[in-house]
Parts: sequence; structure tokens; C-alpha cells
Amino acid sequence: MKKQIKLVLALLTLNLVAQEQEITETVVPENPESLVEDSINIQSGTIENLQKSQEKIDKLDDESKKLTNEYKDTIVEFEILNKYDNQLEKITFSQAEEIKNFERQIEELDETNKYVLPLLERMVITLRELIEVDVPFLLDERITRLEELEDILYRANFSTAEKFRKIYEAYQIENEYGRTIEAYSSSIDIEGVVLAAEFFRLGRLNLFYMTPDGNETGYWNKKQNSWIHLGGKYADDIDAALKIAFKQAPPDFIKLPIQGVEK
Repeated sequence: MKKQIKLVLALLTLNLVAQEQEITETVVPENPESLVEDSINIQSGTIENLQKSQEKIDKLDDESKKLTNEYKDTIVEFEILNKYDNQLEKITFSQAEEIKNFERQIEELDETNKYVLPLLERMVITLRELIEVDVPFLLDERITRLEELEDILYRANFSTAEKFRKIYEAYQIENEYGRTIEAYSSSIDIEGVVLAAEFFRLGRLNLFYMTPDGNETGYWNKKQNSWIHLGGKYADDIDAALKIAFKQAPPDFIKLPIQGVEK
């Protein structure tokens, strides 16, 4: 019996020694530094993973903000295009109304032209007849103006209103000749010899000329429809009239043969 008790005690003692040895081995490792190093590596890896996760979160946040801004811009652009579309629709309707008005005006203009164009044609013909029978002053200028009127009379790129305005202006110019005096330089044919001369116009009733040396003078005879050459007669009076017309001398009385208005 004593032997059995001693055996049990011996087994218990061996068991306790083994447990103590196991505990000692667990608590105190052979290389404690490695344990610390492993812990630091684990923490570093965790921090690195957290940083990567934060970067992904920041990137997703930036993309989300970008998409949100693009969405807002798209909404604003849509509203602008919608307003522009509404404006275009109103403009289209307005243009359609204007086209209808133009069409009506063209129809009315065509009807008006039936009466206006023949009138304008008669006015140009009358103007030519007036120049042909009138005192022959500034003939080149007046004929050129008349030919321009005859040219635009049948041209489609001139409106009826523009044609009328130009013809009316020509009549105003011709009418103004009857109330003014004028001096200008030109040339005259005397018995086949063309001489430089200065001309004095008194209204549209009388026209005198004088060569620069004063040796040749004359006037237009409306009854004979020709020039009357005076051979230097009235040279001083014509010269005085020219100076007044050229505004080289003050107005004064002059003695020249004046032709009256024919009844």
C-alpha cells in the first residue's frame, strides 16, 4: 500500500514538473526580440492597409464630386438649351409672319409698279427733252446724270422707291439751276476751232463765254439755238460777271444782253 502511494506521488510530481516546464517555455520564448518585431510588422501592415483604404475612399469621393458637378452642369446646360429652343420657336413663328407680310407687300408693290414705273419712265423722257431744248450749260454733267437714270430705270436691283428718289433729285438739281448763277471752265468750238473758255450762267436764261485772253466772247441765242460770237465784245462785263460768280469780287451791276423768258 505504501508503495502505491509513493508511486502516485511520484507521478504527480513528474506531472507538475512537466506543466511547470511547459508554462515556462510558453511565457518566456527563446528569442523575445522576434516577438516585438513581429508585432511591429503586424501594426505597420495594418496602418498601410488603412492608408490604402483611405486613398481609395478619397479617390471615390473625388469621382463622386466630379460626377455631381458634371450632373449639375448638365442640368444647367439643359435648362439653357431648353430656353434657347423656346426662343428659336418664337423667332421662327415671327419670321413666318414677316414672310407673309413681305409676300403681301410684294403683291401690293407689283400692283403699284403697274402705275409708278410708267410715270418714272415719262419723267426721265421729259428730263431728256428739257436738257435738249435748254441752254447748253454743263452738258456733260447733266447728260451723264440723265444716262444714269435711264440705266437704272429697268434694273431689278434698284427698288421703285430708289428709282423715284434719284429721278426726283435730278429734277431738284435742274430746278435749282433756274435760281442761281454759276461760273465754270470748259471749251467751245468757234468755226471748227476748239478753244478753252470760261462760262457764266445766269439762271437758265442766259449763258455767256469768254476765252482766257478776252479776244473771243459770245452768248447762247435761244431763238436761233446757236452761239452768237461777239469777237471780244462785252469782255469787261463778262469778266466782271465771272469774278462775281467765282466769288472773287462782291456782287455788283453788270451790263450784258439779257434774253427774257419766252411765253
